[in-house]
Amino acid sequence: GSSSGNATTDSSICYKRAAEVFVEAGGFKALFPIFMGRKSAMPKPSRHCDAGNLEMLKKYAALNKKTGGKDKKKPSKKMKAIVAANREWFRILEAHSIQLLYSLMRHLDELSPQDAKARLLSKFIENDCEKCDRMVELFLKYDVKMREAEYRYYKSDEAEEAEAGGVDVDLAALNARLEGGGELFHRLSAVIAFAAFGSKRCHEYVLGQLRTQNSGIGVIKTAIEEFVSILDEGKQREQLKQYLLAI
Repeated sequence: GSSSGNATTDSSICYKRAAEVFVEAGGFKALFPIFMGRKSAMPKPSRHCDAGNLEMLKKYAALNKKTGGKDKKKPSKKMKAIVAANREWFRILEAHSIQLLYSLMRHLDELSPQDAKARLLSKFIENDCEKCDRMVELFLKYDVKMREAEYRYYKSDEAEEAEAGGVDVDLAALNARLEGGGELFHRLSAVIAFAAFGSKRCHEYVLGQLRTQNSGIGVIKTAIEEFVSILDEGKQREQLKQYLLAI
């Protein structure tokens, strides 16, 4: 009971301090170019692994530039594997940037040194709210990815076998949904809510961007409600409920 509670408290303190140290060390300069998808500013994979095989990646790019026709060469299996590894490298970086941004949002507060929370919030306002653009773009991207993952599961042999074996298929589909993009979708909804809750300008901007996609703030609320429903009771859940009421 109490020992478990103390462990949770100690863990929260450690995460909070880690978030604060990240900001103090100038971590925003590394984080946001990755979050924004600027490959030129991202860490590059080693040239000794498939993801960093520049020679083969350049050959693939040159192959794609050539016009079609019967003489057009198809990429080899090795080339396809290298391209897939390179894409996976950048996909993982993108995912880590979202997870890190969510962690900062969750653990920074008004008592954090050097106005860390306010500085994080200000990042979403600068440069004509370009990071709000990116948040909405990624949110909608992972919405599609998780729905596709869930659909594929329901149509799979695995789902049929699970149902025949008495497994809760809907629960298994939820797991496929989360692994297929839902976890990042939920965290992006929380970061969007953080920005909208903390800044009227961000709130209005996000609403405008969602409208251009024939959507609205309801889709953010629905995502947060789903996120809250799968979380245990605690500070994280209460924080999201507060955002839910405010936006």
